[in-house]
Amino acid sequence: MPWRDLSSQPLVCDLITRALRHGRVHHSYLMIGEDSETEPAALGFAQALNCEKNDGDFCGRCDSCSAIAEGKHPDVYRVRPESKSRRIVIGQIRELERAIFLKASRARFKVALINSADRLQEQAQDAFLKTLEEPPPQTVLLLLTEEPQILRDTIISRCLRLPFRQGLKKEQTEAEKQVETWLSEFAAASSSIPSVFSAYVFTGRVLGLLKKIRDEKHKQSKEALDDPSLENLEPSQLKKLEDQLEAQAEAEYRYERTRLLKTILRWYRERPAPGSGKVVHIDPRVVEILEKLAGRLNRNINEGLAWEVAALQLGGI
Repeated sequence: MPWRDLSSQPLVCDLITRALRHGRVHHSYLMIGEDSETEPAALGFAQALNCEKNDGDFCGRCDSCSAIAEGKHPDVYRVRPESKSRRIVIGQIRELERAIFLKASRARFKVALINSADRLQEQAQDAFLKTLEEPPPQTVLLLLTEEPQILRDTIISRCLRLPFRQGLKKEQTEAEKQVETWLSEFAAASSSIPSVFSAYVFTGRVLGLLKKIRDEKHKQSKEALDDPSLENLEPSQLKKLEDQLEAQAEAEYRYERTRLLKTILRWYRERPAPGSGKVVHIDPRVVEILEKLAGRLNRNINEGLAWEVAALQLGGI
């Protein structure tokens, strides 16, 4: 069966299959995990809801399954961060709501996939809340996120959670290795000198690294515009392409920044207790500090200030 293609997530696939076969599909789901895992499952869910076999699975070959896979089905909607700030703005949510409240063209279920749901602007979350509370009939809303803690509790409480098992550990980048080295030095320094000094040193290093990553991503986007094949584009088309490349560069930078945040969390989770060699349970204050940092960064609060505050708090633990 096609669900076998998603064998890395047997629990999630089993929950979805049971809901489909027993006619107990919830109106909204929060799919928590990496994009590489949640996106195929969300598309499979949308296909299974509308597959012509109608047996709780999806064939992947019928007209409906093919149209969904190609992004051409009129009743399956995708929402992604598209603005320059890489946020999902209220206008996108208004357009989605207008679409899902219309009569379905051909589907048994209208389906909306919200990629990177944690990127919803606060106004967009407010607007979407009413739809989550009173969705139109025969409509399923799928919110995909790696950072559910950034979403409001009122959004989370109206969704059925589908936690995805973490995939294989990715190979560490040089940036992640560098941050781990700085963390070790930061922790050692914080125990012998006032934490404010070591916090500012650590912050300066991380911000310098992030600036280097961001500059490199945007440099690559500018270099892509030098492709000779683009010479015949109209100025308006070229401007649109430039905006898309800049948005892509910013999205890639934010992805790398998120990886560094996860590296810091993992380091605190896995570090041994001094002198014992045994791993200790992570201090819940560390999790809270890093979650708040992630939230501030996603709200576009001054990045340097957000890192400084977090580093000072970590240095005091």
